[in-house]
Amino acid sequence: MRRIHPGERVPIGRAFATPGRLGRRALAAARDRLHRTTPARRIRGERSALAFLEEVGFAFLFDNFGTGLPFLWAAICGRRDPRWPRHTHHDPGIGLAWHVKDVLPARRQVYYGKLLLGKPTLVALRDLPACVAWFRRETPAWHRVAFLRGRMSRAAHAILEALHAEHPLYTPDLRRAAGMAHPQETRAFERAIAEVQQGLWVVKTEERYDPSFAYRWDLFGSRYRRAAAAAERLTPTGALEHLADRLLDTLLWSTPRELTRLLRPTAEELEGTLGSLEARGRLLRGVRVPGLPPRLLLSRRALEALPLGGSQP
Repeated sequence: MRRIHPGERVPIGRAFATPGRLGRRALAAARDRLHRTTPARRIRGERSALAFLEEVGFAFLFDNFGTGLPFLWAAICGRRDPRWPRHTHHDPGIGLAWHVKDVLPARRQVYYGKLLLGKPTLVALRDLPACVAWFRRETPAWHRVAFLRGRMSRAAHAILEALHAEHPLYTPDLRRAAGMAHPQETRAFERAIAEVQQGLWVVKTEERYDPSFAYRWDLFGSRYRRAAAAAERLTPTGALEHLADRLLDTLLWSTPRELTRLLRPTAEELEGTLGSLEARGRLLRGVRVPGLPPRLLLSRRALEALPLGGSQP
């Protein structure tokens, strides 16, 4: 374990910095500022929500599932652990969160879908190509190959075949086209639609309320053409490095176990990525901070957010 003491010169890229005080409270305060869980920085509308998402890259909606990542509702409340309101339909914070998660993706300003941990995730557009290149690792035309090689379920393949034949489709029409219209197949359809969302094959584009409630689904490559095209120029290794770097900058500190939970790399893939980021001065490994887990990964952004003084070596 490596423990950084006050006054120690810490490398940040080619420069060195001297932490005035490195501890759990200082890091937590830095995370609160970044995640907007302070009253002064809280989200107040669409514009500040978009700025927040572009800054952090990834955010969940109403919970962070123990990951340390930001979530939109907490940033709207301006509190780290907001209490769930008794009457959600009349709560302005809940209302704004629902509004933002509908409006920004509808304008294609951010992506929204089941991604990290299979949970609803908001993703900044600049991080979307890396998500496609890493989580899918297939080009859009290869969904049949993915199915034949056992990397896609039969139900997920049927959904993609239906959408390639005609898109977009509302849920009832998609279920009929995929041969899963029977009520007994509802659970199978839900599992399959979650699978193709996590693989960034399809995207939800609309919630229809009249004449009946239904989602509208489209092919990811049709909805986000630029991201899909940019993903084809990325290698999985480069995509993993981008995502790990971005997540660490948003988390400020993390562990290899937590990154594995979020990104699902092999041990060898993660070790290579962390070694590359460390060589580039993007993180410190094995840092010891009292009150935080061992084997800590500390991002460059965390060091820059702390009280520092520095000079060139």
